[in-house]
Amino acid sequence: MAPLVSHLQELGLIESTAYHQLKCFEAGVQFARAEGIVPAPEANHAVRGAIDEAIKCREEGVPRAILFNLCGHGHFDMQAYIDYFGGKLKDINYDEKELAMALAGLPSVAEPA
Repeated sequence: MAPLVSHLQELGLIESTAYHQLKCFEAGVQFARAEGIVPAPEANHAVRGAIDEAIKCREEGVPRAILFNLCGHGHFDMQAYIDYFGGKLKDINYDEKELAMALAGLPSVAEPA
């Protein structure tokens, strides 16, 4: 993650949400059908978040402006969409033990003074 984004998260000014890729591609397809723009696969995460926020607003009966960043089109990523429609993409859950082992191997960095 970019240092500025990580810092904003640490300060509690933003919150993050993790999504599995199948739900993200589902959102990207929904967005493409509604807006005529095929999002890049990595942008589908933001699309999923915006859709989820809109659903939440509708359920709560609260109107809100929802802003998200569509950082790229998917014209060069059509194979990912072909794989999605072909059922070749799978959601993978990270093993917490493997994650802890990988993080343990990172060098320790002192916080700036």
